[in-house]
Amino acid sequence: MPDSMGTAPFKEAPRRTELLGLVPHIAKTLRQAIIGLVAVAFGAGQVGGKAWLVIIVGVVAVSITLAASFVRWWRTIYRVGADDIRLETGLLSREARSVPYERIQDVSISEPLLARLLGLATVTFETGAGGKDEMTLAYVTKAEGERLRNVVRRQNATPSAQPAEHGAPLPEGGTLVDMPVEEPPRVLFAMDLRRLLTFGMFEFSLVLLAVIGAALQQLDFLLPFDIWDVDFWDRQLELGGGALESLGFAAQIIAIVLAVVSLLLLGVVSGLVRTVLRDYGFVLERTSRGFRRQRGLLNRTDVVMPVHRVQAAVLGTGLVRRMFGWHGLTFVSLANDAKSASHDVAPFARRAEIDPVASEAHIHLPGPDVEWQRLSAKPWIDKFVVGALALGIAAIVISLYEPALFWLPLLLLPVVAFGQYLGWYRHGWAMEGGHVYVKKGLLAPTIIAAPARLLQSVEIAQSLLGRLRGYAALRFGLAGGNLAIEGLARSTAQIIRENVLDEIARVDFSRLNRAR
Repeated sequence: MPDSMGTAPFKEAPRRTELLGLVPHIAKTLRQAIIGLVAVAFGAGQVGGKAWLVIIVGVVAVSITLAASFVRWWRTIYRVGADDIRLETGLLSREARSVPYERIQDVSISEPLLARLLGLATVTFETGAGGKDEMTLAYVTKAEGERLRNVVRRQNATPSAQPAEHGAPLPEGGTLVDMPVEEPPRVLFAMDLRRLLTFGMFEFSLVLLAVIGAALQQLDFLLPFDIWDVDFWDRQLELGGGALESLGFAAQIIAIVLAVVSLLLLGVVSGLVRTVLRDYGFVLERTSRGFRRQRGLLNRTDVVMPVHRVQAAVLGTGLVRRMFGWHGLTFVSLANDAKSASHDVAPFARRAEIDPVASEAHIHLPGPDVEWQRLSAKPWIDKFVVGALALGIAAIVISLYEPALFWLPLLLLPVVAFGQYLGWYRHGWAMEGGHVYVKKGLLAPTIIAAPARLLQSVEIAQSLLGRLRGYAALRFGLAGGNLAIEGLARSTAQIIRENVLDEIARVDFSRLNRAR
């Protein structure tokens, strides 16, 4: 008998997420309201005899949060069926979302710190559409997460195979069809603690400084003094009845140097902490299903990315790390990786370690002998002319009010010219071995490599100046990312377009997933 939604019945009993999952849910809610709770506590100490009233308000607010979280958990159930996975939520107004197995591309498992301590995880069924079209179960046991991942794998392993009876029951193991024996995973790339700490030294960041500043901005009312009072700090810097200025010019220079060194040290420490928290235990494996990446110290993530979803590879580096031979590799994919369309697969590696990883995705990165083609300089010349005109207009306006200072905007002309020259010089493109390569950057180049057969479209775009001057931009349809070559001669853009379309025409996209 069909259920209330008019579909085939589910034989597996409906399940709830774990009751312990209320703990991280409530902790997250309270963390978001921490400033309000601190204000309530502070207010309780200021209102004197009526402190009990403030405390009662705080207790009632926490109680309502606990009750709402419990009711939300009680009214949330999920069901694993023969054709799809369904999630039903809502108290008065029920909402049922269903994701068919054939639409599920990835099953990602994430373990935030508190949930990990409780043995729980978040399971996300990724459909490739991103956002609200994905389904997330928070929180289930790690074993249940693995079971759900295996159910999806087995159902997608042989899509043509169906149970003998529609709606047949699922055993506890979650098997719908017999799954082929999987080969043991191969480790493609991993980072030990030494590599991780080296990586962190290059990840200079002032995030910690920003966090401290934001905290002081929000919680300054709890301090016994006004932290933003300049006169207060002037008084604190008085030494022996004289101000800091009395120490002389040399002392002021030393103070500035110490401040800069402290800032740099804070940036290095912040980068180290952020890198270790994000990439601790980084392991990339090649399984029969594709790529599996695990990383994270506090928030442990376990992401599986099928090979056929890899659309392109991005080889990047930094200004300093390039001098030491370090690069990073990310895959452009249809899946989400922390709200990004790219997956870090070798964030800090030598080129000899990166090339085999890219080859596993059937992507060949350009070698040192690749013939990079220059772009037309006309677009950058046009940008310089437009910028020079703007500076000229600014000089005229200034001359109307301060004639002696009209030359100030003109000082920027060499800067604009040099910037446009670098903009032209740092770009390049190549097409070899059925791949399209685009390079951007001079001192820290970024190279995008995309197999032409995976590009979905090729578009020639021209602005008004481009039509008048004879140059164009070639834009490629790349699922999960952006790829374009700016500043091509119109004739060159047409030749590249024809070559890419020929590569696309050779592919039977109905068989692409299995072919790769």
